[in-house]
Amino acid sequence: MINRRMIKRISPLWLGIGISGSLIAVLFAIETVLGRWDVLLAGGEFDPLARVSSGVLRDIRLAITHCLLIGYLPAAFMHAVRNSRRKVLALQGALDCTREECETLAASIRLSPRGLVITGLVGFALAFVSPYMVPPVPPTPWSPSAWSPEVAWHRILGPVIFVWQLWLVYAVVTLSVRMSRIAKKLSHIDLLDLAPLAPFTHLGLTNALLLIGLLSIWSLMLLETGFGQIMILIGGATLVMTALALLSPVRGVHERIRQSKEAELSRVNQEISKQRSALQNPDAGRWSGKMADLVAYRSLVESVPEWPFTTSTYTRLILYALIPVVSWSIGIVAEGIVGRTLF
Repeated sequence: MINRRMIKRISPLWLGIGISGSLIAVLFAIETVLGRWDVLLAGGEFDPLARVSSGVLRDIRLAITHCLLIGYLPAAFMHAVRNSRRKVLALQGALDCTREECETLAASIRLSPRGLVITGLVGFALAFVSPYMVPPVPPTPWSPSAWSPEVAWHRILGPVIFVWQLWLVYAVVTLSVRMSRIAKKLSHIDLLDLAPLAPFTHLGLTNALLLIGLLSIWSLMLLETGFGQIMILIGGATLVMTALALLSPVRGVHERIRQSKEAELSRVNQEISKQRSALQNPDAGRWSGKMADLVAYRSLVESVPEWPFTTSTYTRLILYALIPVVSWSIGIVAEGIVGRTLF
């Protein structure tokens, strides 16, 4: 019980910062002890104009990127699980359930151990293939005797990163699908007030942001030569998963809204059909106003979007899509500044 309480109190943000910061500090300490900085300063292996590096400096930067990824992934995974459960509790009014019932429903939003094992094994296998996709490919990429101190960080952290990355994707997609199924439990859909359904949309946006954040760290690899092919694969897969992560939580709500619209339009059309015959009577004047109200109401129902997205949703998506570009640009600027300062 104490361990569970302690885990619940851990902030995903500080968890990620702690892991990445500690690993980078250890990396710098090892580089200092081994005298690798002296090799850099003596060799001058940096071209600030072409932004191309080789040897030790390139491997150090890749090791730093690996440290950032290994801190981000567990933090994002933890946030995805916690956020899904919080969104279920936020739907208490729309679900028309008690606090205890909603907490029980939120606790049911969990991941399958079997799914984690399978995706973990797939990630572990992909990690062993990845070195062969980054030229120049060494003759024996998995022989420890051929590793430099920096490459050792890549080879050791690489499998862990791919396992956690597959776990994050699995968590985001699985929790999104299960959240979508909760839409079947909604007691009522008010077509004129979709605000109570906002937790579904917020979950989709948050999950999309988590995957975009992962892609923004991977984009730092583009500063180095040879990573174009693997980045196309990682970037393409991440963008596809981002689209699924955004749409999956709201798919069930979309179906409920569509069904409610069809039912309401059918009811209104029946009323209009009844009122149309009344307009042929001599005292049709008092019915014409009601007919106009029905027609106006039908237009209002037809204008209700079947997807619970607003203008702010699309604006946030555009801003999210710019994060990897900004991250890559900042990396270029920082690399140039460091290169001119040290070399």
